[in-house]
Amino acid sequence: MKININIETDNSAFWNHDEDSENPTFDYSEVERILKVIMPKFEYKDSGKCIDINGNTVGSYSIKKEVAQWNI
Repeated sequence: MKININIETDNSAFWNHDEDSENPTFDYSEVERILKVIMPKFEYKDSGKCIDINGNTVGSYSIKKEVAQWNI
């Protein structure tokens, strides 16, 4: 099986914009949340969209299921 996941992290859902700081920090919890949403779909769906907490499409995933070949 081959799993491809593409998530664009340049929108506000992935960054903590602290009013006291000029440098926002990356929020890994949004990536984790997206992965928790899409992982159960791997069993029944070969491809789909990655949606951020704000409802924006930020990426996609695809799965290629290969049958194992054994040389005996």
